Amino acid sequence: MSNRLGVRSITFKMSLSMSLLIVFLMAAVGCGNYYNSRETIRMQVLEKGWGIVRSGSAFAAEHLQAGNPNLLQEHLENIQANDDVSFAAIISASGKIVAHTSKNQIGKVITFDGGAPTGQLAVGYNFLSPIITKGGSTIGYFQLELDNSRYQMLLKGIIINMVLISFAALVAGIMLARVLSGRILKKPIGDLMSATEHIAAGNFAHQVPVHQMDELGSLATAFNSMTGHLANLFMSVRTSASELTRSSQVILSRTEDFKLAAEEACRKEDPKEGCSGPFDGSKKQIEALEEITSSARKMARLVDRLNSLSLQFKL
Repeated sequence: MSNRLGVRSITFKMSLSMSLLIVFLMAAVGCGNYYNSRETIRMQVLEKGWGIVRSGSAFAAEHLQAGNPNLLQEHLENIQANDDVSFAAIISASGKIVAHTSKNQIGKVITFDGGAPTGQLAVGYNFLSPIITKGGSTIGYFQLELDNSRYQMLLKGIIINMVLISFAALVAGIMLARVLSGRILKKPIGDLMSATEHIAAGNFAHQVPVHQMDELGSLATAFNSMTGHLANLFMSVRTSASELTRSSQVILSRTEDFKLAAEEACRKEDPKEGCSGPFDGSKKQIEALEEITSSARKMARLVDRLNSLSLQFKL
């Protein structure tokens, strides 16, 4: 359970981090593209509008002064044939509409509010330019309205494409991160977790395979070095325990021999009381031998316990 959760946690965090990074980059690029496109479209619309206004004003200056409304109306109809032109109008200095792409507007009088005509429906970019004669006098105004709905749809399409691409990048980032994290992390981490289970079971001979020479490869190498040092340590403990076992057995054997020899000497000196006599010279020696024997037996038990513990590990 912990193995599965641990690997899932790492891959999930890597997937989420990479996906968020990709989405952030895509959003930054998309926003930059959107604003650049919007500015480019705005400049194109303004350039197109003012280009039409300049040519229309020059034409109107010649024919408005000459009093040729039919030519002006025909010119406006030609202008309306251009894409995105909502309407065009030629207005006299007094505010009377002389020519208009919508003929029902001809003859109406409009007012100017801060330089902009009122009474007209504005649906896009509105351009207004004075019609100036060669002598420098203003005889009217040329008005042009460009419909920007097509450009708004284009910008909306850019936003939708940006959202779709970001979503696709998010999904692709999650999948790519899971594949990369699975290849880069899952196998090395799984080997390390398996090695820890072997160590916990006492198998110090298990080695972690090194897949690549990176941080995880260095960790696997350090882990193998650690298990090698632990194996040598436990091997030294096992060897020392064996030597102590043999030494304790020798001490027990010799102390028993010395004790029997001392008791035999006591019986020869005093056959009646043996080593229990009050003035026996070997009594203290026998007591010392008994203490040595007891300590040697205790040491032998401790060494046996240590040896049994060391035998549990596979070296």
